[in-house]
Amino acid sequence: MGFWQNVEDECEYLGISRKELAKKADFSVHTISNGIRRDGMPAADLALRISKALDVPLEKLLDWNENIEPMESPEQIQNQKLLLKYLPILKKINEMDADSKRAVVTIIEKLG
Repeated sequence: MGFWQNVEDECEYLGISRKELAKKADFSVHTISNGIRRDGMPAADLALRISKALDVPLEKLLDWNENIEPMESPEQIQNQKLLLKYLPILKKINEMDADSKRAVVTIIEKLG
């Protein structure tokens, strides 16, 4: 995958629009559209601003990995995304006392 496809994937994962990303990274929303259409590499400063706006390492957007790791199954990838998405909430739950934790688990179980 190229840089812009990775940006699109991260936006989808985070639930933000191209317009929101453009505002956070201080560039034109048309820049994303042009980048995707041309499948080109952005200038270094723009790539870094996008990386910071998405809060992901630039290497991830560039698909640059010096250590080739075994491919993960789609289920493993989905689980990792879920963990990253809900990690802040899990940390807060972990800090709760035992009774509060049980209450949260009970609520979640009743919802599902």
